Amino acid sequence: MRKLALFMIGLLGLAGCGSSNDSSQPPPDPSRQASVALALSGSSGVEESDNPKVRLTLVLDAPATGPVSVALNLGGSATRDRDYAISDDKIQFPAGATSASAEIDVYRDFDEEGDETIEVDLGAITGNARAGDQSSITLNVIDGPAASVDKSPPDNADSEGESPLVLEPLGFDVEEDAMVALVVAGVPPNTPAAPMVTEWSTDPTFTSGVTAIRECYGPSENPSADRFGPPMNPCEATPDPLDSLFFHNLRLFRLPLDALAPDGHYFLRIRLGTTPTSFEWGREYPNVVTNSFATDSEGTVLVRCRAPERTPAPGGGDPLFEQQWHLENTGQKAFAEQGGTPGADLNMKKAIDAGHKGAGVKLAVVDSGLEICHPDLAANTAEGGSFNFGAGTRPGASSDDPYNFASTGDHGTSVAGVAAAAADNGFGGRGVAPAVTLVGFNPLEAAPDESGDSDMAAEIALLKSLGTSASEPDSASVDVFNMSFGLDEGIANADEEFTRAFRMGVEKLRSGRGAVYVKAAGNAFELCEQRIHPLQKEIGCTGANSDPDQNTPWMVVVGGFNADDEKSTYSSAGANLWIAGPSGQNGITAPAMITTDQAGPFAGYSILPENRLTSDNPLNRDGDYINSFGGTSSAAPAVSGAVAILLGISPELTWRDIKHILASTARKIDPDIAEVRAAFKGTPYILQHAWQTNAAGFDFHNWYGFGAADVDAAVAMAESHTPDSLGTLVESEWFEAGRLSTRIPDADGAGISAAMEVSGLPEDADIEAVVLEIAVEGGDAFDLGITLRSPAGTQSVLNTPLNSLLEGSPGISDWHLLSNAFYGENPNGTWTLHVADIVAADTGTLTDWKLRFYHGKHGAN
Repeated sequence: MRKLALFMIGLLGLAGCGSSNDSSQPPPDPSRQASVALALSGSSGVEESDNPKVRLTLVLDAPATGPVSVALNLGGSATRDRDYAISDDKIQFPAGATSASAEIDVYRDFDEEGDETIEVDLGAITGNARAGDQSSITLNVIDGPAASVDKSPPDNADSEGESPLVLEPLGFDVEEDAMVALVVAGVPPNTPAAPMVTEWSTDPTFTSGVTAIRECYGPSENPSADRFGPPMNPCEATPDPLDSLFFHNLRLFRLPLDALAPDGHYFLRIRLGTTPTSFEWGREYPNVVTNSFATDSEGTVLVRCRAPERTPAPGGGDPLFEQQWHLENTGQKAFAEQGGTPGADLNMKKAIDAGHKGAGVKLAVVDSGLEICHPDLAANTAEGGSFNFGAGTRPGASSDDPYNFASTGDHGTSVAGVAAAAADNGFGGRGVAPAVTLVGFNPLEAAPDESGDSDMAAEIALLKSLGTSASEPDSASVDVFNMSFGLDEGIANADEEFTRAFRMGVEKLRSGRGAVYVKAAGNAFELCEQRIHPLQKEIGCTGANSDPDQNTPWMVVVGGFNADDEKSTYSSAGANLWIAGPSGQNGITAPAMITTDQAGPFAGYSILPENRLTSDNPLNRDGDYINSFGGTSSAAPAVSGAVAILLGISPELTWRDIKHILASTARKIDPDIAEVRAAFKGTPYILQHAWQTNAAGFDFHNWYGFGAADVDAAVAMAESHTPDSLGTLVESEWFEAGRLSTRIPDADGAGISAAMEVSGLPEDADIEAVVLEIAVEGGDAFDLGITLRSPAGTQSVLNTPLNSLLEGSPGISDWHLLSNAFYGENPNGTWTLHVADIVAADTGTLTDWKLRFYHGKHGAN
C-alpha cells in the first residue's frame, strides 16, 4: 500500500509543476501553432507577510508538436532577487505537453515599502507556438507590517524619574518558636517611608480573622556582621538610594507559634504600599507576598508528611483517568472549556492493557519536595529512600521526608504524580509508570554553608542528588532522574562539576548501563525581555539552549505538546531537544495536566483561581489533585515514566538504547508546520526550519526534537532491541577551524559562511550529538542566528536570532551549542557554519569555531 501511495503522489506531483502530457489528447496538428496563455494559481493579490509561493502556469491550447521554449519578461515595482525570486524565467514544453509552470517566491521582510507589483509578460517564443490573448499578468503584493528592534536601554523609571516600590521575598522558614518570613523592600529615594503590613489569617481571602504581625527587623550596614541587626521601625520601609546597599531594607517578620492553634491551616500576607482593594488567594498583586502553612496536633508548623485519612472510590480504579488526556486522548475536556484532539497523547493504550507499569525501576524526582504520604504516591515511595536537605536546620523535620512545609503548592509532588501516581487504588488518576519505585530529593532546601552561601550549598546538594552520592542521599541507586527545573544563563557552558557528574552517571550507574537523565526544556518561548520583534511569536523569545546543562549529550531534553498535538505555547525550542512529552495548556480554555497536589482542600495549587478541579468536584472532594499543572515540568515526568516502562520491560537497556528507541519511535506531530523565513537586505534567511528528514532517516524539528513520545511503539521496539548494540560511545577531539577574522554584515540575511573539513573518523560512525563551540568578537549576540550544515546537507539552527537572554551581550565567548538533528549521520566531510546578523546596529566578527562529535556504530539499528 505504501509503495502505491507514494507512486500516486508522484504522479499527482507531475501535474502540478514542470510540464504535463495528456495521452488522451488527439495527435497534435503540426500545421497549427498553439497559443500560450499565462495564469496564476489562486488570487492575483498576496500578503507579503504570508511568505507566499505562487504558482505561475503557462497553458498551450493544443499539445506542442515539438519542443517549445517561452521566455518570461519580469517587471513591476517589486525588485527581483530582493523582493521575490522566480524558479525559472525560461519555460520549456516537451513535445505533446499542454502546460508548464514556474514558482514565484515572494519574500517577507519588515521594511516599509508600500504595496508592490510583479508583472510577468510572455517574451520570445521558439517552437511551434505563439502568444495568446492572456500574455501578461500582474501579481499584487500587499506590504506587510514594518518592524525594527529598539535597542535603547530599558527605562525603569516612573514619570518623576524614580523606581517604583518593589517587594521581594527572600525566604520563609521554621524556627523553634516562630514562623519566619524574610523580605527585601525597594523604596525610591525622595519619597516618604512606605507602609509595610504583615498579617496572617485562617481565611485565604483575608476578610475575617486577620491578625497583624508587629515584629519587624532590619540588618546593620554590614549584613554579614549581624544576621538580623537591631529592631527598626516596625512596619515601615524607608527610602533607599538606588546606589546604596541592596539589603538596606531587609525585613524579618516572626509569627510566634504560641499564637496558633493545633491542626490549623494559616495564610500569610505581606503588603508594601497601597493595599489592594480586593484580594483573592493565588492571584498576583503588585508588592504583595504570600505563603501558607499548617500546624500539627501540638500547634507547631507541620514539617513532616502526615498521612491523611481517605476513602477510596467504590469499585477501585482511577476516578480521574478518563480525564487524563495525556494517557488516552478521546477529546475529553479535562475540566477545561474545550477538549483536545483524539489520539494526541502518549499512545500507550496497549502498554496499559498489557500491564507495563515500570515495576522494579527507581525514579528520582529532583525538585522542591515530595509528599511521600500522599494517598496516590505512598504505595510507590521507597521507605527511607528520599532525602530532605533542609532537615538539619528545621526543627521536627526528618531527613528521609522531603516534605514541603509551605502549603502553596509543591512542584515536586505534582511532577511525581505525572510519572508515578499509583493505579487502580480508588484514588485520583494514574501515572505513566504507576508501579515505579519513587524517591524525592529537595536540593534547594539545603542549609547555607558556614560562610552563609546558600547558592553553593544548593549546588552541592544538587550534585549529590544526581547520582554522585551513595548515602544522604542514596542517588547512586537511581535508574531515572527527572529534572523538571532549569537555568536561564544566556551565553554560558555547563559547570565542570556537573559535566563530570553526568558523565559518571551514564558511564557508571546501573552497573555501567547508565542512568537516564530526563530534563525539562523550559517554558520561555513567550518570555520576551525589553526588545520585541514580531518574529519572536514564531521562533520564540528564549531558546532551550539558555540552560547550559542542556547543551551536553547526557540529557534527554523534553519539550511539550498539547492536547491538539501541537507545541504547548510556552515550550522552549531548540536543536538540543530530544523528544516531546504531553504538557497541555492552561487548564482553563484548553486542557492542562491532571496530577497530584499537596493533600487537603486548603493546601497546594488546588485552591488557586486557575484550577478548575476544586474540592467542590465529587472527583476531588479532598482537594488532593489539580487539573492545571503544566509546563515542560509535566512533559519531563511523562517521558520519565515512559523510560521507566522501557527499563521495566528490558532492564539491560543502556541509557543510549533508551534515547535511540525514543528517537526511532517518536510520532511526527504538527507535520505541516512551515519554515520561518524573512528577507533582510533582500536576502531570505531561514530562522527556523520545517520538519527535516536527515540522511539517516530521522525526522527532526526544533520544537519537538524527534517528535512526540510514543510509548506503544517504543515498547514494541524495546522488546526486540538488542541491548548495548550501538557500539562504544566515542567523544572526538575538537575539530578546529583556526583563528578567523570574518566580519558579519549588519542586518543582512546573507550573513557569512565558513567551512570545515572533518576527516579521520570511522566511515561507519553514527553521530549521536554534535557540539559547536563558537566565538564572536563585538557586536550584539541578540542579533545573531547560528546554523550548522552537515556534509549530508541537513541544516540545524543552533541559536535563533532575537534570543532575549542575549540582549546586549557583547559578542560570544566560546559558547557550546548542541544539536541532535544530525543523529545517525556520518561525521566525515565538509561542515558549514552560517552566522547571520538580522538586526541593525552593532556588528561583530567571527573569530573561531570548533566541532566535537559524539558517535557510535549503530549498524542495523
